[in-house]
Amino acid sequence: MIQILFGDEGHKARCMALAAATPGAHVSSAGGPAIDKHMLRIDTLTFWGHGDAAKFCGLSSEAFAGKVKDWMKWNPTIKTVEIITCNSRHGTLESKPLGNGQVESSWVKSYTDQVKPKLKKLGLVVKALPMGLGSSGAHRWSILKFSPTTNTWLYVTADGARDTDSMWPGVHAVEQDPLFQTTKNFVVAGQVVKAREVLRKYTLDFGTVGQLRNALITLA
Repeated sequence: MIQILFGDEGHKARCMALAAATPGAHVSSAGGPAIDKHMLRIDTLTFWGHGDAAKFCGLSSEAFAGKVKDWMKWNPTIKTVEIITCNSRHGTLESKPLGNGQVESSWVKSYTDQVKPKLKKLGLVVKALPMGLGSSGAHRWSILKFSPTTNTWLYVTADGARDTDSMWPGVHAVEQDPLFQTTKNFVVAGQVVKAREVLRKYTLDFGTVGQLRNALITLA
């Protein structure tokens, strides 16, 4: 059985749609208490919410690991944790102004790189969306879009110094396509754009909400 946890009210409807397409799934808030469902033998926790290198579903990596531990105390059959969000696999450059007018920059590891060791110590399998690969290696940015009208999703990854270099142009290519404008279906529009933009500098993945978890990969 799968327990789906939404990070905020904006993601609740998405999680409900995912649960409707996932037999035996239940939905609750990631910010709420862990629930004893051992009779249902939960094997997977699926979190879906806003995320960046600092927080996911409103939780730091330490708090997230603590939340998973709480669920495992009541449900020892949990073996897998799934992370569904934008940029979970990507680190970021953090800048801090100094008193002398200079700016100090430091690299912040991706959220999954921060939380994965903690979860693996608990014996868990950790899954997340892929980083995306280009000619120069792993991509720097990613975004997950969702259409509530058709319950379809679009996942775009790209490289570049900024997310506006290639990632957002990839999103706009799909969202501004006439097919998406009329159908609000990321699968229909995504297929057309993917076939047309053969020299694109971004990756495109898409599917129905029931196919979203199949897009996750196991983190080594």
